[in-house]
Amino acid sequence: MAMREQIRQLILQAIPEAKNINFDISYPDPKFGDYSTNAALLLRQDAKAIVEQLDKSMFESVSVAGPGFINFRIKDELLVRGVKGVRGVKGGRILLEYFQPNIAKPLHVGHLRTAIIGDCLKRMLLYLGHHVESDTHMGDWGTQFGYLILAYKKFGEVNDKLYAELNADESQKEAAKQEFVKLEQGDKENRKIWQNLVDQSMKEFLKINDLMDILPFDHHWPESFYENKMPEIVERLKVKKLLKSSQGAQIVDLEDVAVEGHPLGRAPLLEDAPPPRGLGVAIIIKSDGGTTYLLRDLATFIFGKEQGFTQHLYVVDNRQALHYRQLFEILKLMGVMGGKGVKGEHISYGFISFKGEALSTRKGNMVLAKDVIAQTEEKVAKIIEEKNSDLKEKPKVIKAVTKAALKYFDLKHNRHSDIEFDWDEVLDFEGDSGPYLQYAYARLSSILKKSQISNLKSQINSKVQMSGTERELLFKSSILPEIVEDAVKNYLPNVLANYLYNLATLINKFYHESPVLAEVDEAKRNFRLALVSRAKDTLGKGLDLLGIRALEEM
Repeated sequence: MAMREQIRQLILQAIPEAKNINFDISYPDPKFGDYSTNAALLLRQDAKAIVEQLDKSMFESVSVAGPGFINFRIKDELLVRGVKGVRGVKGGRILLEYFQPNIAKPLHVGHLRTAIIGDCLKRMLLYLGHHVESDTHMGDWGTQFGYLILAYKKFGEVNDKLYAELNADESQKEAAKQEFVKLEQGDKENRKIWQNLVDQSMKEFLKINDLMDILPFDHHWPESFYENKMPEIVERLKVKKLLKSSQGAQIVDLEDVAVEGHPLGRAPLLEDAPPPRGLGVAIIIKSDGGTTYLLRDLATFIFGKEQGFTQHLYVVDNRQALHYRQLFEILKLMGVMGGKGVKGEHISYGFISFKGEALSTRKGNMVLAKDVIAQTEEKVAKIIEEKNSDLKEKPKVIKAVTKAALKYFDLKHNRHSDIEFDWDEVLDFEGDSGPYLQYAYARLSSILKKSQISNLKSQINSKVQMSGTERELLFKSSILPEIVEDAVKNYLPNVLANYLYNLATLINKFYHESPVLAEVDEAKRNFRLALVSRAKDTLGKGLDLLGIRALEEM
């Protein structure tokens, strides 16, 4: 059991009524202790009286700080032993959907966001013992295919420029709609064109695994996979008396649903409809007979439930907030979600822009993922050449640093925030960046390699007098499982990224304050080497959870 959980259990033993409140156990300033709780404050009880009732056998000290706060300092010998993680096999099955590219369209930097965030979440969930499976859910169905097929028939090819031109041409709107309706109805020519586009695009999309070191996907269930499942969903909506006809379309009226929180943005309303109330009008089948994303997502969720998944997580940008609130509300009305039913959650994220301009696929001015990666790699190569021209395996290191720079820049931000891409920040080798973390790891590796000592983990000696920085590093290197648990709680990778940056900064502080290889006192030297080993293991594992390769040399 991790130390934080042990403290929680000790508090519950001392004050059983604490089980009825949601008290915090946080990390205070190191000068006050290792952990702090506000339990006394929330219970409106005397903190000193609570301290008297606590079992203090695992603590160096337990002190009261201000009105209602209690600080705990763990005994050094417990830190030296190391902390057991919070991992263990968790119940339930999670279907994690991310990286939803659209067929016949190139990947832009927005696709990198969902791939990077989703991959990190998968790694952390697996680390904590969850059964999680990933799905790309590629966009290979929908009205946009009418434009793609139309472009192919007109020009004999499909590219994003042609798609953008046709999409902007109002005179082509009806023709594109009809091409998709023909596709849905099984037209042989349109099916052949569609399948060719899907096959070509699939090969390109799967390159993301190597391009950005993304874990292999467990499933590739595209939108078309659910084509034959949609009629059943429509029937179920009719049986539940949820489906209504309006202006030739089939809808679910959610205008009377109470909405809490911030405005939802524009609803996909019928033409000339008034501003939305509640969750607006959810269109299931359009007036031309075409299906909608909403119907396909209903089929997706229900299929997942039938496959035994107990939770469905969607890593999709925040523009789709209304869509997912409508989806979850309809699923609740159908009796699929809510209560003891399958859980669903939209893990949203903000825009990424260059010079303040948000990226857009349809406007034809998007920034391609491959261009950003190539430019980053070019800049990284120049920096590494200046810093270490004799570096071994330079091409591999350059690629690893490129991926680290891009991934960490994304993950260090709260996913809800919009991001403005800044080259100076992305490639700051001495600041809050992926390369900075990799360099901290490489420096630790270099120290251990030069020491030529094996079995360092057994060398930690709690009797050695530690400096404040050394003890802080020992503690911070012990709480990775707790940090990952915090990050997963609200699906915020930046919690882990920020912790690793602070750890790397502390490692560099330790490096400057405490000589390791130059230390003449053998006991201190061995202790510091063992501390280096533990910090290296923690930083390396943390980088792996971010999807970043730890480098032995750079």
